[in-house]
Amino acid sequence: MHKITLKFLDESIEQKYQQEHQSPKRRTHIKIFLLIFIILQIIKLTIAIINQNFALVYQLLGMISFTTLSKFFNINKEYHQRASIIYINICFSIYVIFLDPRLDTATMYYRGAHQMIINIINILGIEFLDSTITIIIMYSLRIFHLIYNSSIIDITSVIMGFGINFLLIIIVYLYHQAIRSQFLLTQIDQRWQGILQQILHNQKFILINYQIEKLQFQTVTSTFSQSIQSQEDVMKFLREAKVDYIENSSLEQYLFHKLQLFSQNCLKIVNHSINVKFNKQLISIDYSIFFGNQPTILIQTSQQIIQLQKQQVEKVCLLYLKLLTLFIKIIKQKIPFDQIQFHKLANKIQIQEIITSIWSQQMLSKEISLQKSLLKIQTFCNPNTMIQLVGSDQFINTIPKIFHLLLACIVDSSTSKLIKIKGQTMENQLKLIKIQGKFNLKKLNDYTRKIKNCLLLICKKIQAQKFCIELEFNEEIYQPFPNNKMPQLHFNYKKKKFNE
Repeated sequence: MHKITLKFLDESIEQKYQQEHQSPKRRTHIKIFLLIFIILQIIKLTIAIINQNFALVYQLLGMISFTTLSKFFNINKEYHQRASIIYINICFSIYVIFLDPRLDTATMYYRGAHQMIINIINILGIEFLDSTITIIIMYSLRIFHLIYNSSIIDITSVIMGFGINFLLIIIVYLYHQAIRSQFLLTQIDQRWQGILQQILHNQKFILINYQIEKLQFQTVTSTFSQSIQSQEDVMKFLREAKVDYIENSSLEQYLFHKLQLFSQNCLKIVNHSINVKFNKQLISIDYSIFFGNQPTILIQTSQQIIQLQKQQVEKVCLLYLKLLTLFIKIIKQKIPFDQIQFHKLANKIQIQEIITSIWSQQMLSKEISLQKSLLKIQTFCNPNTMIQLVGSDQFINTIPKIFHLLLACIVDSSTSKLIKIKGQTMENQLKLIKIQGKFNLKKLNDYTRKIKNCLLLICKKIQAQKFCIELEFNEEIYQPFPNNKMPQLHFNYKKKKFNE
């Protein structure tokens, strides 16, 4: 909140506060007061006409006219509501102070006391700045009335009046501060409820607040990993982690930019997923921004990858079952099988098994031979397809299993009889591979979508066309974040000895 105006710094919260908390009350407030004032004025007008007090009749008719003018305010709009309450309060005070007939002292005290109660109720029904302006106007009207009607001015009364009005401003300030704080706490409770619901599904998280006044992040808590726990660890992670698809952009800069962008759109919650590189690791994270007076950011390890891995494991299980069923049919019914069809099925199963084994093992980079790698994936080629390495053998620093998996997917997607592979080196390291042939791009895209996060560890760019595929490798090989690993899928069997 602003220290003087008490307005919320977040415009969306201020708007919500006015619409949900203040506007409904003010509408009722205005309707009740207008109804009471009109009824009282009609009663007084009737009495004045009966008593033939025409001077009072004219005053009351004027007052009724001014009250009727309040109908021009649209009480469904916030600013009109506040203006209407100020207008009613000032008009009523002017009438009571200057126009109301003077009676005996006791009646005047009684009337003045209730007039002050009405003034205070109206003052509390508007915002602090409006209340302050109204109090100053009321005090000025009373001072003017005192000077105009009194021959002797009592200085102590003037000073006491000033002190009481100043005290009233302080009380109104504290009142508005309290109800706004209560509203803000309600919003914070709702926000934390949303945060906790997400945390329950993932125990590895970083929770940080963004301090708008200081333009900096502050850690609330972190269980992201053993090396990212303290405030210093989290800040180091935010500053050194690089967003994958934005060059030279730290996670801190990225989140700051998103805070600015989405706050302008008045969004309450933002959920996104990104990949970041930190300490030679590639981390897939989900982040949520909960906007409020102090935005809160929740960073978690990505759940999408884990779900995808589970789906892949289930798929491998189904493929194994299909293969076993096929073998049983072939053996029992002595069905001749199509070698090409069997080869495709075998490739599919082998590739899926490599994918699941990658998730369950520690990935280490090492230098391998391109020629030896091609020999390993030769089995994935169609029986009539050959792989030809153009030029001499070259070496690449990579994660072997992922590299072999990528080549296997490309070879399995080939529809040509000859696949030519040529490597280009930079600083004695293989950085670019061109693969020529004819490829089923739809099949290849299906493969690469499944292993996208694995490929990001070794590949900078994969450019696939129907007759040529270019693989550009990272300058630095990354490791996956440990939390994304899954237990390896094992298909164990026991050898049994049967008695004849």
